[in-house]
Amino acid sequence: MAEKIYAQERGSGIPVVLISGLGGLAEFWQPVVDQLKDDYRVITFDHPGVGRSEIEGSPNILGIRDALRRLLDEKGVESAHIVGHSTGSLVAQSMALDHPERVKSIVLSCGWAMPDKRFKDFFAYRQYLLTKLGGVAYNALTRLVAYPSQWYGDNFAIDDPLDFEEVSSVDIEMTYARMEMLLNFSRRDELSSLNLPVWVIGAQDDYIIPFHHSQELASLIPGSSLVELSGGHFPPVTRTKYYTALLRQFWESIA
Repeated sequence: MAEKIYAQERGSGIPVVLISGLGGLAEFWQPVVDQLKDDYRVITFDHPGVGRSEIEGSPNILGIRDALRRLLDEKGVESAHIVGHSTGSLVAQSMALDHPERVKSIVLSCGWAMPDKRFKDFFAYRQYLLTKLGGVAYNALTRLVAYPSQWYGDNFAIDDPLDFEEVSSVDIEMTYARMEMLLNFSRRDELSSLNLPVWVIGAQDDYIIPFHHSQELASLIPGSSLVELSGGHFPPVTRTKYYTALLRQFWESIA
């Protein structure tokens, strides 16, 4: 029996699926969902093994792809626009490569084609920090490097010192395993076979997945368009209105 996948659905109309990044939670997309739900049928979900979704075995990209395909079947969705952010971009790539009949278009947001040495070193450092110092320190680093400085100051900065000894809700084992799945996955050599509308969105001030990864993705996918913005690694959160306007522009251009 396949594992149970938790999903949220808002709105009606043309279906769009938003796939989150390493955190894997449907709620990551809430600001974008609020902007789209009046005009689109918006579907989000917790990745297998994350939040309220079950998992059998270890996390892997193709397992998330399969969960997405089953979710579309359960909801009676023949095909949808797929938006994959960061880790979700790998799922979107795999869905388009393996089940193109289920995909109207893909947006690859702050994603990559293949881990380079800097990627591997940085994620190895994140894994080390996670296991040695715990979830609070891991989340603190993520916030410091993933968000623009001013946005961090407006939304996360507090007067009190960071308390690295407080209890963390981070699932260390699962988070470590999910980073491991990224270090061992790439379909770079297959991307030239994609034959559907593709937009690649990257941020020049993204220090988690630097912009050159988006440039490489766009160069590998025939007919794709590259859009550069700012907002750190999380423009769906830090630049919600502009990011959502880009999605609408793309989908309306291929309607």
